[in-house]
Amino acid sequence: MQRPALLQHPGLITAWSMLLLSQSALANVDYFDLTPEQLLSAEVLSVSKKAESIATAPAAVYIVTSEDIQRSGVTTIPDALRMVPGMQVARVDSNSWAISIRGFNTVFANKLLVLIDGRTVYNPVFGGVFWETHDLMLEDIERIEVIRGPGGTLWGANAVNGVINIRTKHTRNTQGTVVSALYGDEEQATLNVRQGGTFGDAGTYRVYAKGFQRDASHNPVGGDTYDEWEGFRTGFRADWGDEFTVQGDAYRTNAEQLRRHFSFIAPFDPIEEQTIVYEGVNLLGRWTDSRADGSQFSIQSYVDWAQRDEPINFVDNRIIYDLEAQYNFAPLGAHEVTTGAGFRFLADDQEGDNNTVFSPQKRRNNLYSAFIQDKITLAPDAWFLTLGSKFEHNEFSGYEVQPNIRLQWHASQTQTVWSSISRAVRTPTPLETDLTSTLLKTATVRAAFVPNDDFKSEKLTAYELGYRQQLTSLLSMDLAVFYNDYDYLQTVSILAPVPVVNGIDPPHLLVPVKFTNDMTGKTDGFEAVLNWSANEDLKIAVNYSFLHINLDALLPTQEGGESLYPRHQTGTKIFWNINDDWTLDTSATYVDKLPAGNVDSYIRLDINLGGYISKNLRFNLVGQNLTASHHREFGAATDLNAGEIERSIFGKLTWQF
Repeated sequence: MQRPALLQHPGLITAWSMLLLSQSALANVDYFDLTPEQLLSAEVLSVSKKAESIATAPAAVYIVTSEDIQRSGVTTIPDALRMVPGMQVARVDSNSWAISIRGFNTVFANKLLVLIDGRTVYNPVFGGVFWETHDLMLEDIERIEVIRGPGGTLWGANAVNGVINIRTKHTRNTQGTVVSALYGDEEQATLNVRQGGTFGDAGTYRVYAKGFQRDASHNPVGGDTYDEWEGFRTGFRADWGDEFTVQGDAYRTNAEQLRRHFSFIAPFDPIEEQTIVYEGVNLLGRWTDSRADGSQFSIQSYVDWAQRDEPINFVDNRIIYDLEAQYNFAPLGAHEVTTGAGFRFLADDQEGDNNTVFSPQKRRNNLYSAFIQDKITLAPDAWFLTLGSKFEHNEFSGYEVQPNIRLQWHASQTQTVWSSISRAVRTPTPLETDLTSTLLKTATVRAAFVPNDDFKSEKLTAYELGYRQQLTSLLSMDLAVFYNDYDYLQTVSILAPVPVVNGIDPPHLLVPVKFTNDMTGKTDGFEAVLNWSANEDLKIAVNYSFLHINLDALLPTQEGGESLYPRHQTGTKIFWNINDDWTLDTSATYVDKLPAGNVDSYIRLDINLGGYISKNLRFNLVGQNLTASHHREFGAATDLNAGEIERSIFGKLTWQF
């Protein structure tokens, strides 16, 4: 039997290989077998959107590899993101998460740009991500690249505190058949099936299907929360060498939640059970032309239809058409220039009820964008300066400019120092500009969010400093320090009541509540990672992150976000090859308390024991959240859908042939 590869140790490859390794050059390399000199010369796809050596990467980047996902035993993308230092992943209940980087976390966190194979997946209604809709077949993920810090210069609006780019495997690396089945107490049933093959002279493909069902979380007052969920997903990908890719997915997810159904008649806000249905279909094509002189041209286009049907609230039905082109010039002396442009059309229909209304109900929005970036060699092999900016025009805030300057110094073959100053924006969404939504009703009073056409973009100026060093052939470190200055942050303002007589509802007083921009903020902190290869069979990674948030609003009650992000987080991951057939992998994470929700600090302990039963059949026994029977990770215990995450034990069989 083949020895289980320990290709990527838990969390990081090494401090030098914290970037995307080129599929063509290093797709099947054991990164621990490479010397620091080899890693420095290896080709990567970095935050510059083009191939460059690992040593020329001036950013705080972390890679969750396919090996990390397999050996950690995680079953969802959010749980895979727990491996990333400086990122808060908080499971709110069984089917929802609050995920953010470097602060400002909520269920509707809106300062991250999330992509799957270059397709933007954040929800344009509020600018965040419904993570429950993106339950990919994890065996197909090549890597998850996480850029901590602003990425607006290349990626555009909403890449404020970071970028998450999920990249699936090239189909030449998914040949044959894979069937995996998973069953446990919380992970009640999951079945994955994938088939890969070839066509023509250079074509490869795969098709897949996934179905799952997950149990409810524990209610803080006892019993179960009403939050079970299930889903089905299927899709395909076809590649013609490294030049052309076409891929698509279709999915449906049913998630249980409780909702208040507001009324002017007693009891005014009865609680009702409902099933939220997420559906979607997407199709993407990408063509890349790499030339002998070092230049490269690529063009990508996709269409994405999605619908979220929440019976008591509203139905969001939208379709996105996106086209993007990029050109990397051949080296021009000391200059390496990359430029690109894009166009996106969004057709959105938000059908509400008497408590939730979007005005206008239907929107047709265009987004135009362009960027240019120049990496300048100041001193060969030592000093580099990168200048660039993104230019966008959207229907909400008009023109936006997001510049960036980065300086890097290679002090030696094993040391890199980098610094940056960046500007990024989070543009307004229909949530702030179009929404009327009830917050409270009595017989004579209604409090509700109302539209604010004057809502501005939230703005960030970020300062970063990073240092990487290969301390020895077996020990590496990575350190990133940051200071962020925010303006025009989202707040909530209560306006003077107004009488309403409309002939439909009983006469009442309306208390308007608006989203406004009456807060500024500053954050500072650092993230540190140490990786140690104890021997060829034992890899250990330790990370620690610290964050301090200081918000300044007109009303002190608006500053609760200071206490919704853990000040301290630390994690340890151990991957151990017991012998040629069996592995034992452990991760432990400490998350500090969240005073705003009265959430206690907690330690999450996961263990994954795996081994080959036969040449093609592998068994895994996984335990998650082993330190307590259940614990709360986000939100107040009195929230309507409050859930405590329970201890989970499950077994998994993977048959590959």
